[in-house]
Amino acid sequence: MSGIDYLSLVISPVVAIALVLYMNYRFQVKSNKHMINAIIFGLISVVLVLAAQILAESFGLDSLRSLKRTAFYSFVIIGFSSELGKFVFLRYYFLPKENFTGPLDGIIYSILIGLGFATTACILLGFEVIGARVNNLYLFLFGAANIVFAIIMGFFVGLGKSRQNRFIDSMTGLFAATFLHGLYAFSFATRDNRLLILFAIGSIVIVILLSAKAIKIKENDKYNMKE
Repeated sequence: MSGIDYLSLVISPVVAIALVLYMNYRFQVKSNKHMINAIIFGLISVVLVLAAQILAESFGLDSLRSLKRTAFYSFVIIGFSSELGKFVFLRYYFLPKENFTGPLDGIIYSILIGLGFATTACILLGFEVIGARVNNLYLFLFGAANIVFAIIMGFFVGLGKSRQNRFIDSMTGLFAATFLHGLYAFSFATRDNRLLILFAIGSIVIVILLSAKAIKIKENDKYNMKE
């Protein structure tokens, strides 16, 4: 592994620690135990994508000989299995918690799960345990990309906390995150720089809009409670 490979391994843990401290300061999120659990669950969630990779190798699905096979591998084997592992913990462990009240809480826990996942996945990718050799840029951006996926999933899962269509909101979060994760992997697999740039621009816009909406909902809830 090169120097930039090793650097990519510490980005996610450092961001996770900084996020915990910031959330405690900005939004008074006092559930440090749950936040630490989220990171641990993220570290564990990589097992699902590892299992999917083993199955893909068994059936020869990791041999990207055509565009269709590359798309299937990127969106299903990598994208769906990665996001499903994170989704299970977010939806079935954190969502029922009393301190989980809406989209912002969903985003916070989802990001921590995502950063835990990215930490383990970067190690496995760097040593070629998952998939073939990936380039330095893929590893370097992997932590940031997983924050994007996490914000999208966390917003919609959290939105379902106070709405009747919780299943639809949860599935929207899962498949939206899966699509973007698959698109990220597909951009690198096909070496399509234009697609990667579009992914980056679109992701930034979506993240800003959803984060702003989540913060607004949180602040409105606090205002309504005071009344």
